[in-house]
Amino acid sequence: MDDKELRELLRARLHMELQLFKDSMLQQGKEDIFKASYRIEIYVNLYEILLVHTENLQGSIIRELLGMGFGILDHLYQEWLDREDSFYVELKEYACRELEEIPGKVNTDAEKEGKDGTEPDQAA
Repeated sequence: MDDKELRELLRARLHMELQLFKDSMLQQGKEDIFKASYRIEIYVNLYEILLVHTENLQGSIIRELLGMGFGILDHLYQEWLDREDSFYVELKEYACRELEEIPGKVNTDAEKEGKDGTEPDQAA
């Protein structure tokens, strides 16, 4: 089997894993689906990333991946959960900085508006 065929098999496996994951999610109640929203997003993103990245994989690596006895997407998701995520730190810094700037922005916007809540006319 050549590398092109192996890549197609890997893409098919990843597609099947994602479809099985989606099906299992859709069997759950609304609240459980909502609670799993992060997991759903990560699975979809991993799938899209891996589809593109399969072009860069050598045949030997693809063979090993195809021979794995567990889900590739699930394995990567579990490994991702163990990593330190900078998203929360960045979001916290942004939110705290913006929270302090909101009063100034609101006052500036209020000055631009007329007393009746409309923007003043601007003559040329």
